Amino acid sequence: MELFASLEFFTNALLASLAVSLLGPLALRVKLSLRYVLAFFSILTSVLVFWNRPLQAIIVLIVCAAALWLCRRGLIATRVAVVLTMLPLLLVKTHAMTLLGMLGLSFVTFRAVDVLLFAHKNEAIRPLDYLTYLFFPLTLLAGPMYRWRTFQADLQKGFGQVNMGHWRVGFETLLLGIVQKFAVAHLIWLYGLNEVSAHDYSFTGIVLNATLYSAYLYFDFAGYSNMAIGIGKMFGVNIPVNFQNPILSKNPQDFWRRWHISLSEWLRDVVFMPIYKALSKNSFFSQHRFAAQNIGIFATLFCMGIWNGLQWHYIVSGMMFGSYSVAHNRLLLSARKRPALQQWLASKPANLGGRILTLVLAALALYVFSGRSPI
Repeated sequence: MELFASLEFFTNALLASLAVSLLGPLALRVKLSLRYVLAFFSILTSVLVFWNRPLQAIIVLIVCAAALWLCRRGLIATRVAVVLTMLPLLLVKTHAMTLLGMLGLSFVTFRAVDVLLFAHKNEAIRPLDYLTYLFFPLTLLAGPMYRWRTFQADLQKGFGQVNMGHWRVGFETLLLGIVQKFAVAHLIWLYGLNEVSAHDYSFTGIVLNATLYSAYLYFDFAGYSNMAIGIGKMFGVNIPVNFQNPILSKNPQDFWRRWHISLSEWLRDVVFMPIYKALSKNSFFSQHRFAAQNIGIFATLFCMGIWNGLQWHYIVSGMMFGSYSVAHNRLLLSARKRPALQQWLASKPANLGGRILTLVLAALALYVFSGRSPI
């Protein structure tokens, strides 16, 4: 069930958000907390989504909540709690168990891990807030990655940021997302990808598949993200920006500052920083921090690929993106030691060439990611 492809969902979301915005001043007077409004919609949406298979969601919730409870009471280490929380996702991704293969499992798991790692140590975590956060309707089935601390900050602001001004801004963002997903992405699929054979491995076929799929994926996912951001804004919720003109990327690292921003930043905090810090404590890597940095970068982008699944096209695409960023990092290191190279890289021809090469390489990696390539 794709919520954002349902006219009924849009209608109900618009009416509900409009009612919340109009009743905001009244809610402030009677001291109604926004957390209960969000909890109501979260539970209602979850019931509708998991109506036919509720057991999966209940089991995942129990596993995540149990791991959090044990960790917060010092009964298990944080790393053990993270492994327990990730266990349902790992079992599903490795096909060891299909029972837990519920919709939105990846992002529910990531949000549960975010609470484990980034909730303040002395913070009291309310069960209702935790339930609402894990099954938050707008990010239930996919991104953007809505962080726990942002969610808590939104709850603290409450109805103070629910008003018609925010509703209008959210509505404009929602309309942009609708155009991106249901007009542009749909047309690219219908009159582009649908007309090109996925098994055409000629030079022309690869170029068309890579270009069209990259454009389709951007407009489809950016549209989905903007719809979530827009509706969230209507409810006074600050879901983060997920795409920021990736076509303007200067280099592979800049690409990930513009593409699926919320997840790449989350993986930076969860994968890159722990690896880099751990390696930096080693006697060898403490003297070769650049090597530690490259290992962390490669591991982060490798994880970006395999979280989609353990099929070869996901694994290879993650390795490609990781290799691009490591190669760019090595180029920057070489430029620091060679003033002439640094000066050339700052020139307009090199800048333009870097932008073009970045987009070409990204399109090739996304082509592999699509499953339409020979890999």
